[in-house]
Amino acid sequence: MSMKKIITRIILLFFVSLAFCSEDEKYTFQYTFDYPEDGTEYIEKWKHESEWSFDVPGIGYVEYASSYISLSQYLGQDGEFYKFMATVIDMESNNSVNNIKLIDYYREAMEGKPCYIYVKIDGNGLIDYIEPVDPEHAYLQDAYEDTYMGLAPRNYRYPLGHLAQNISEGGSWTSSDDSLKFYVGIGSPPSLWWSRAVWNLKDVKDKRGIKTAYIDGIDEIRTEMNLTIDIYDEIRVISGSATGKRNVKLRWDVENTGVIFSRTSVQLQGDFEMDDETFSSKLYYKLFTKRVK
Repeated sequence: MSMKKIITRIILLFFVSLAFCSEDEKYTFQYTFDYPEDGTEYIEKWKHESEWSFDVPGIGYVEYASSYISLSQYLGQDGEFYKFMATVIDMESNNSVNNIKLIDYYREAMEGKPCYIYVKIDGNGLIDYIEPVDPEHAYLQDAYEDTYMGLAPRNYRYPLGHLAQNISEGGSWTSSDDSLKFYVGIGSPPSLWWSRAVWNLKDVKDKRGIKTAYIDGIDEIRTEMNLTIDIYDEIRVISGSATGKRNVKLRWDVENTGVIFSRTSVQLQGDFEMDDETFSSKLYYKLFTKRVK
């Protein structure tokens, strides 16, 4: 055999073995609590921008928008719960009805006033309950729940579902939520959410020195919604059922286990009731979240 053929075979074998190694690499997208023993040394910092809007016949276009930075500190285990302390800073809100600005007193008042978040150790990773660090801030309970348990609540263990384990590049998996409790607007009664999502690991590559997984997801959603809105200083209650889809694009830090960036959009359509009158409407929701230093 000539030297040229030997070299050609060696090169071919190298690329084949490289391909198999790449195919064998698996990824898991779940949070772990491998934090320092002294929890005060570890604080996660996130920037959030959210907006939800819909039309109400006879009233007009309703829009709630906010941006803020959240600080999350893991405090360890407290009985049957993982315990976190969460604080909002740099809060800005822009709420309006037909371009007439509404003041969000409670949401803005929660800035710099931390709360405790409890997540069941053997649960699904979602928030079980929230309480203010300072009992004097109990009047902000609704604002805490709307911020941390809203239309896209954070999952502290399984943000992409229990099946997001041992996934190869190009692979897909599913997740589901059954009777997930969430809040739409400060002071609103709890709403419920059912969904089934399909996730796809599109790519894994180095970005600015971070091994990053690129993931897309799409949800089929059904909701039973209850929302309380302040329209011209008058509290109105809207309830009804809606269905639709949620689209998610995110980047995951493979080595440090966590979301770097996510963009979520939700579109729902359904039938609602307000003041004993029924109407149909579409609800739009957008959320942008980014890890910051």
